Amino acid sequence: MKKHIYRLTVRGYELDSFGHVNNSVYLQYSETALWDFLGSNGLTDTLEEEGLFPVILESRQRYIRELKMFDRVRIETELSCSGGIVSYRHDMINETAELLSCRVAGKLAYVDRERIICDIPDRIRDFIGRNDDERL
Repeated sequence: MKKHIYRLTVRGYELDSFGHVNNSVYLQYSETALWDFLGSNGLTDTLEEEGLFPVILESRQRYIRELKMFDRVRIETELSCSGGIVSYRHDMINETAELLSCRVAGKLAYVDRERIICDIPDRIRDFIGRNDDERL
């Protein structure tokens, strides 16, 4: 299992009419954290070399506490591999209050240009499967 942290600040255009983050924005936060994990660990190069694209197969959101404009958010992500699927869980924490705001859990697969599900590239599988204190 691999862990990753991504931080952001809630922006005004992400709010709904009640002044808190719109439900669909949590999904955007989720995908942004996934892309940050891939990019910050040099794994987007692997996907590009192999002609693969991550595709979300399933996503479940549990809204716990609202996020409001200018809240600082820490997204703690855990990823694991099983078969050809990567499972992930994001805990979205309001850093100001240190309270869990939302949990997003889901699964993704990698597809090629023909939209066929492929094996997880070995480099990504090896990286996700290592302990956090190990380096690539």
